[in-house]
Amino acid sequence: MRWLLALLVFAATAALGHFVVLQAIPAKIMATAMERMAERGVPMNQWTASPRMTPQTQTIVRPSPDLSYAICRFDTSEGPVLITAPGWEGYGSLSIFDRRTNNVFVSSLDGQDAAVLLLHPKDKGASPEGLPDATETVFLDGAGLALIRRLAPSQDAYDRAFSLIDGAACDAVR
Repeated sequence: MRWLLALLVFAATAALGHFVVLQAIPAKIMATAMERMAERGVPMNQWTASPRMTPQTQTIVRPSPDLSYAICRFDTSEGPVLITAPGWEGYGSLSIFDRRTNNVFVSSLDGQDAAVLLLHPKDKGASPEGLPDATETVFLDGAGLALIRRLAPSQDAYDRAFSLIDGAACDAVR
């Protein structure tokens, strides 16, 4: 009987630990990140480019000074969101993270544009008109982040990468 009780306590503790590590902590990390971005004025459904990384502009531990970053907060619970990013002549990527920090989509921007339609699972079957060719579809339940990274080791390269943000979209689709 004693061993059975100890086994039940162990199983309950393991299940709780599993839930906390895989569900609660990542969701809290992303919620905190989204709150801090909102406090800094990062709008929903709009790309925001970060300044070139230097010791004075770094807000996270060890960002690469050779990369240009742009981020977009989005929420699919209000409807579909279209994410696009122009290609780049060197290394570039578009990554999408869900509300639990899972990387749910990655596309290379090395010489090619990327287009992703983000849909809430309740919108399954929806297909807005006027989407770019080769648009991929990803289903996400709620809020998340999209991140563009481009190799830009010089100020000139950073300026060119920064200018591409005007050609990117992070728009609610009605």
